[in-house]
Amino acid sequence: MAWTQFLSDADSIVRVTRSDKGSVDPANVVIRPTTSGFKLQKSGDALLITVPYSANGHRFSVEFTDNLWEYRNANQGLDSHYVQNKNSGGQYYVSSYTNSMPIVGVEPLNALLVFVSPFPSTNTAYTPDPQSTDIYRPKPGLITGLDSVQKSIVYFEPGVYWATGSAQLMLSSSVTWVYIAPGAYVKGAVQYNSQSLDLRATGFGVLSGEQYVYQADTNLGFSNHKNDSSSLKMWRAQAAKGAKWAMHGLTTNAPPFNSMDFYGDDLGSFSVDASDYKQVGAFFGQTDGIQMYPGSHVRDVFYHVGDDAIKTYYSNVVCERMTVWKTNNAPIVQFGWYGRDVSNVVVDSVDVIHTRYISQSPYWPRNLVASAASYLDDHSLSTADITKHLSDYTISNWRCEGFCPGLLGINPMQNIDTMTFSNIYIEKFAPASTQLGNSSFRVFTDAHNGNKPIALGDNSPNNLGLIIQNFTVGREKISFDANNWQAQLPGHSVGLLNIDGAYQGRWTVR
Repeated sequence: MAWTQFLSDADSIVRVTRSDKGSVDPANVVIRPTTSGFKLQKSGDALLITVPYSANGHRFSVEFTDNLWEYRNANQGLDSHYVQNKNSGGQYYVSSYTNSMPIVGVEPLNALLVFVSPFPSTNTAYTPDPQSTDIYRPKPGLITGLDSVQKSIVYFEPGVYWATGSAQLMLSSSVTWVYIAPGAYVKGAVQYNSQSLDLRATGFGVLSGEQYVYQADTNLGFSNHKNDSSSLKMWRAQAAKGAKWAMHGLTTNAPPFNSMDFYGDDLGSFSVDASDYKQVGAFFGQTDGIQMYPGSHVRDVFYHVGDDAIKTYYSNVVCERMTVWKTNNAPIVQFGWYGRDVSNVVVDSVDVIHTRYISQSPYWPRNLVASAASYLDDHSLSTADITKHLSDYTISNWRCEGFCPGLLGINPMQNIDTMTFSNIYIEKFAPASTQLGNSSFRVFTDAHNGNKPIALGDNSPNNLGLIIQNFTVGREKISFDANNWQAQLPGHSVGLLNIDGAYQGRWTVR
């Protein structure tokens, strides 16, 4: 996966040439999201892409129709695996494909991502004063000694830095700000240890996890071993109550595990302000987006992720203008695993440009938006908590291109009210044999409260706890009136919405 980034305060032209001498004719090019509307021209052996200035920046994929890879399942059943016909010595090789090997995703063979950012303002929240005496500047090369730095800012100037695959950037308690300048490439992972309430990570450089093994466990010499707490995070903080983390401009490459987690006495007191963030190189499965603690605002972000992209576990969160390239695990938006009190969540203006899921799962649904079953007992239907509530939860203005999963997969771990899906477009569902297009909303009960089921809509206007409106699959709008919403309707199952009959009258699609 290749990417490039530049800063611009005006319209710009991106010039792309191909080392394989393939066609650069605009008719052979797809820019994703396909709604970008950029002007394409051929100039000799180059493709010219005119990119208008935007205060929100641009994040897009340049794709050539003669340079694509089709992901195929080994068979038409569930829980399959990919097959390939290129490398006879490689895993899951087949000499030729058959009709029983469905295509579940199409991606560029040689990916090129382009990130265009506006120049940051003179706002010193994003760019430290280079003349400040409170800056420590590591020298390019092996990174050592950050745990004894006496300054508050660590400033990586242009150059290549590395921590090795068995070390991380353990910051001293005085360091509150990591600045990675444009042209700086830092191989490592960052851990804050400051008790400051103002933590920052800014710049237009790169933090890369490429030297680490998958799920590198810091308690076991950075060897491959999954531990939710000690497996390495690219951005980690042992933070004070009330801490706020500001992230702007940076790119995270090749995370070996979760991209970001904070730890401390009160997770509910943390918040994140993230903008113009890019995450690429999801070569491992459990590689997800950043946490959004209460009061967080995340916007203008590109995610290439293997696991949960957008985590909505906390209240008063706004997430907007997201571009997501998804691999094959977990939903785009996740709000499950445990029952929680969550309210006032908005996830708006999301472009899903690729997915390549293998099959659906009832326990860990792979949908645009989903709630996984209990983290402690994922096969149980009695793990909900009826004392908890989710409300004022809005998913709006989404587009999913190419093969897509179903709209929602909900294992409700708490009561739900005022959940709204509005203006959702799906180009097409994945092949029917994968069941990925199916949406579900199951009934869960609370074993600690007489197995009482969770309630949908008890505290919603007209008792409609789930409203789906302006939901389109291909060219067809899904609604009750059109009678095209059901997952089991013979002959005209378009919306594939499988909402348990126990919720009749408590939801609508219109």
